[in-house]
Amino acid sequence: MHRWLYVSLCRLPAPWQENAVTDIVTTSRARNAALGVTGALLFTGQRFAQYLEGAETELARLRASIERDARHAEIRTILDGHRPERLFDDWTLAYAGPSRFVSGQVEAALDDAGSADTLIQVLREFATPS
Repeated sequence: MHRWLYVSLCRLPAPWQENAVTDIVTTSRARNAALGVTGALLFTGQRFAQYLEGAETELARLRASIERDARHAEIRTILDGHRPERLFDDWTLAYAGPSRFVSGQVEAALDDAGSADTLIQVLREFATPS
C-alpha cells in the first residue's frame, strides 16, 4: 500500500471554486473507485490538502495528473511512501469544504513536517465518506 499526502495552492478564481471543487470530488470518486484508490480531500478556500492511498502505480498516475492540473500550484508533498494498511478503507474520496480550523491545520502542516499526523487526523475527522 502506497500513500501520498500533499498540500497545494488553489488557482481557481473564487467565483468558480464551489462548482469546480464539486466537479473534482464527483470525478475523483468515480476514478478512484475504478483504480482502487481511497483517500480524503480538504479544501480551505485557498489550499487543497489531499491524502491518497492505493497501489504505487495507480498513485503515480494520479500524482502526475494532479501535478499537471492547472487548478493546483505550489504542490508540496508532506508524506510519500508505504504504509501497511489503509486509513480510508471504504472511501473512494472523503471531502470537507472550507473552515477556519481546517485552514489553520493545513497551514501548520506546511510549516512543520511533524504535523503530518495531525493533518491526517483532521482529514479523518472532517471529511465525510463518499
